[in-house]
Amino acid sequence: MRIAFDLRRIKNPGVGRYMKCLVEAIIEQEPENEYLLILPPDAESAVSVDNGRARKLTSKLKYYSIQEQIQLPGILRRNKIDLFHSPHFMMPMLRPCPCVVTIHDVIYLACKEDLSSRIGRLYYHGMMSASLRIADRVITDSEFSKQEIVRRLHADPLKIEVIYPGVARQFQQVAEESRLQSVCSKYHISGQFILYTGIYKRRKNHAGLLLAFQRFLANGSQGQLVIAGPMDEGGGELKALAEKLGIEKQVVFAGFVDDFDLQALYSAARVYACPSLYEGFGFTVLEAMASGVPVVCSNVASLPEVAGQGALYADPRNPEEFAKALHLAFFDPDARRLLVENGRKNCQRFCWENAAQQTLAVYHDAVSTPHPKAAYA
Repeated sequence: MRIAFDLRRIKNPGVGRYMKCLVEAIIEQEPENEYLLILPPDAESAVSVDNGRARKLTSKLKYYSIQEQIQLPGILRRNKIDLFHSPHFMMPMLRPCPCVVTIHDVIYLACKEDLSSRIGRLYYHGMMSASLRIADRVITDSEFSKQEIVRRLHADPLKIEVIYPGVARQFQQVAEESRLQSVCSKYHISGQFILYTGIYKRRKNHAGLLLAFQRFLANGSQGQLVIAGPMDEGGGELKALAEKLGIEKQVVFAGFVDDFDLQALYSAARVYACPSLYEGFGFTVLEAMASGVPVVCSNVASLPEVAGQGALYADPRNPEEFAKALHLAFFDPDARRLLVENGRKNCQRFCWENAAQQTLAVYHDAVSTPHPKAAYA
């Protein structure tokens, strides 16, 4: 079987990690297939493949463009592709073969502030609805996201398969003390700390975490809060809030942190906090658990499904409740030991090898029993 992957968004820190890990695991699982990896310029090294039957094709096609609708079908025809997988929700409306699409979430429909343009939201809604209609099979990351797709887009639930992503292999506990000290020094961290990593979006609830951390300190606890990730337009607002709360000297805004440093930051942290109000999955929670860090987690959206028994839950809209959970995970040795143990057990549910096997089963099903409404151009 000849399988093509649209990996043009592999440079994106979220969906890009999903693309890289899934494709590498699929090629390892079924090396006898032929694979076409459609990549953006300067991204050929983003996917590591030793299989001589995997070919990389660089494309300058832009996402959300008319050109992709015209040229992608041509690429699939010329390469005689048997199945096309879009690991993002975009798909060519005319396609010469069965197609599988991954829809990770419907965040832009659920959280309108993530996409402020009304025209942008209408386009997003239209293209996602079209992909749901045209695709032979649909994959999503969680039962929560499946329910949201069905509810908000009126999709056929029988067409949607929930396949849990895995945890990237590089996230594991770093025991080398010199490396831990080095990363703390690099980001001006001077003591024990709570870590949160995520790009700035209002739904990520950075502000709620700052309020909870202020209560954490006001209740007599000591420590720092380290917020990693690009802040863009939200950085000034969050720094102003930290100053207003009188906690600016205890808060470190680390900015973008690459994976190598992030591995060490997870391991050096006393607690990992996830105060998000809406997530379709929640990779960082699992990365922290895999690194042996106690996790305090929001109790909404997909997060309880993903974190399972491995986290201490609190209402992200209640700073006092969240602060108490942070205090328990920070100081109580029995609670910390149990959270670390349960977190590692929980991570066993999320394996890229399993995700690859299940995804390949979806491919074979799509090829052998195409959707009755499919019309290949």
